[in-house]
Amino acid sequence: MVGSSSCKLSHDTLTCALATCWTATFLGHMIDTARGAGCQIVYLEVRPSNIQARHLYRTVGFQQIAIRPDYYPALDGREDALFLGLTL
Repeated sequence: MVGSSSCKLSHDTLTCALATCWTATFLGHMIDTARGAGCQIVYLEVRPSNIQARHLYRTVGFQQIAIRPDYYPALDGREDALFLGLTL
């Protein structure tokens, strides 16, 4: 996926999947939008194997809250999700 994104806003939940090249830009926009809307915390899930995304989220200030076992389909079965939160 290059230069594309997919988002869904439902009540207080924004679900997004986007290309790596858009991740940092979109993440900053998402945080600014959430802050402007009065949100107090932003949550997201990330695959433990996605080292680049984990580094970005950690750099921005996201903290790991929990692990969701077998959350994602993977080539060798299932992969956990790291559940992260950022207090605004």
